[in-house]
Amino acid sequence: MMIKPIEFRIPADEYRTMPVPSNGAISKAKLATCFVRVEDVPQDLEYWMSINPRTPRRNTKGALAGVVAHQIVETLREHPEKFAFKNQGIYLIVKDTEFVKEKGGQGIVTLQLTDPSQHGLINGGHTFFAIREVTEDGEYPSPWDAYVRLHILAMEDVDSYLIADIAEGLNRSLQVDNTSIENLQGSFDEIKRSLEGKQGSEQIAYKMGDSGEFDVEQVLTYMNLLNLELFPDRKNHPHTIFGKPKAVLDTFIKDVKEKHSRVFKRLVPHLHDILILIDRIQQLAAPKFPGKLKVSNTKKNNRVRSPKNKERKAHFAGGIINGHLHLGWLYPMLAAFRANISRAAWEQGELEWLVNPEELLKATIDEMAGIVLKENEDNKGKPAEVGRKEAAYRGCYSVIVMELAQRGILTS
Repeated sequence: MMIKPIEFRIPADEYRTMPVPSNGAISKAKLATCFVRVEDVPQDLEYWMSINPRTPRRNTKGALAGVVAHQIVETLREHPEKFAFKNQGIYLIVKDTEFVKEKGGQGIVTLQLTDPSQHGLINGGHTFFAIREVTEDGEYPSPWDAYVRLHILAMEDVDSYLIADIAEGLNRSLQVDNTSIENLQGSFDEIKRSLEGKQGSEQIAYKMGDSGEFDVEQVLTYMNLLNLELFPDRKNHPHTIFGKPKAVLDTFIKDVKEKHSRVFKRLVPHLHDILILIDRIQQLAAPKFPGKLKVSNTKKNNRVRSPKNKERKAHFAGGIINGHLHLGWLYPMLAAFRANISRAAWEQGELEWLVNPEELLKATIDEMAGIVLKENEDNKGKPAEVGRKEAAYRGCYSVIVMELAQRGILTS
């Protein structure tokens, strides 16, 4: 494919530039930086990635694969306001860049790219394609307050060896994360044994580089939503752990090393059933929630896929999930099933359901979804706010308690 020189114009409120403090061949280079809305990142940067040594992995449906990619997507969907802080941004090499304030005060960054062997996206490919994936799916809050930082290196002539050196330096910044270390120490061995040979088990990623769709920290959070030691009744709800995977991991590691309590020892043997329940909640609830689908806007080629393409596989329960259920919507409904756990069995170190959870789900899903939808409306369409506040958790918990009471089962 013949790549022609191109000029990108991107809205930005602020822009900073400085010369590179160097002599010799790169003495005329300059570095610039700015924050731009993720929706304004040019889609055609996809054709300017030949200088990038790391090509993002994709699954058979074209979606990004790997834990890091899924975490980027999750932040864009669940915590867009934090994206500028949590993401390192996109690194570009261009021929030239400038910033002007146009009529009305709108700032515009102009990027000139002329040669795909010298210019383009040198680092941040996973970030770029994660933005594309979420934008095309249309599954994000409205307004979508997500910004990404652009790191711009402008040079007239770029030597191929210099490009290789820059790429090597940028791509050596990855550090080993805590979950990878705990995996080496065998902290997740009980989870692996519990899921071994069961449907969807290969989708759990225990360390950096694993291709599973679900980070083990996410799985730990699911279990912690049902932790009766921390959240025993209607007065204590797990909204406090939303968006805090490090705290959940610490709770798990402490529990693994504890000789007596062993909360997760009760939960892990039933983990696959819990994951099936999560799939069932999403299968029943996702169609009830509106997707924030952008049909089009004034930007060229900025149309997104039809809602018909939002189907995804329910890895543990089997079948299809039609749509995306934000974690801020999912957590209150899953956490409500704490009320369906036998306290007597829990005190004996076991997890037993009072009523078959799938049967209970079918009887309560409409009411729970209605509560979460109302809370989402009250929080201006921001799912993360729903997940962080107590109201939806309290409401969904009460629905389960009332359904059990109508069946003659009293719980707290």
